[in-house]
Amino acid sequence: MSRAATSLLVRLGAACQRSLGVALADTAAAPSCSYTTFAAGALSAHAPALRLCSLASSGASPSWLPSSGAGTRGPSGLAAWPASTRGFASGGDPRPEAPEYFVGLGNLRDNPGATRQRIRVGRGDSGRRNKYGGRGMKGQKAHGRGPHILFDGGQLHWLKFPVTRQRPSYEVLYAQLGLSRVAEFVALGLLDPSRTITMKHLYDSGCVTSNIKYGVMLYGKARLSYPLDLQVTACAPESRASVEAAGGRVTRVYYTREGLGAVLHPEKFTERRLPLPLPPPRWHPRHDAKFDAIGLIPPAVQHVQATAM
Repeated sequence: MSRAATSLLVRLGAACQRSLGVALADTAAAPSCSYTTFAAGALSAHAPALRLCSLASSGASPSWLPSSGAGTRGPSGLAAWPASTRGFASGGDPRPEAPEYFVGLGNLRDNPGATRQRIRVGRGDSGRRNKYGGRGMKGQKAHGRGPHILFDGGQLHWLKFPVTRQRPSYEVLYAQLGLSRVAEFVALGLLDPSRTITMKHLYDSGCVTSNIKYGVMLYGKARLSYPLDLQVTACAPESRASVEAAGGRVTRVYYTREGLGAVLHPEKFTERRLPLPLPPPRWHPRHDAKFDAIGLIPPAVQHVQATAM
């Protein structure tokens, strides 16, 4: 071996001895443990066991165990654990306390009431969970649902409890038509402003796209430079004011449901060679403020003349 390698090993051994001496000096001050040190020459034979620590055999308990006055001693001479240290130390903890028996793999079980006993199935023909399920063998109650609580032998059924349905106002059921749309169709040449524009003209030209079942209601405002003569079922006040400001007029005509169908689709009567229905003689007194005239079948068409403004 060279001289440099020998010097390096000597310096390395000296550093290890100094480190070991410092470590043994620090650990010798511990009061609860006793240490056995080895001579420098014996380190090679006992290299794995550099420090041996054993509890004192005099019966003195370590500092991390409860004092001997807090409880009884166990079989090893150490103080027994108090009851409060087996669970959480705080007294207000809602968790259940530890069981009073030794828990092992052979006696693990859930808390009382945490599980329910299973239903025993398959115990006889009339059992709860077997062949007939407690319903009997045949009949309406066994095959399906039984009669309802209002069943009375199939006599009057629901006639004993008449159902009254509230019908909405006719203004909600009317086909809505804006005055600006009428002016647009007049500007496109689809409606003739020189003649009376009836609900049939509005329907045939496509101005009203929905099915007119109860009538047409005119709403909205528009600036008109020419007079219009309109026949609709209902009209908003601002729409009437806009039409009258241009020298026209709006007539709220009254039709029955059959009469309105004859006005919109007269071919349903003529193809079967049936006469058109007659207009109603009058309307109900509660509709006095809703209509201005009774509609004719077919409706009368007149030429419009500008009135003095």
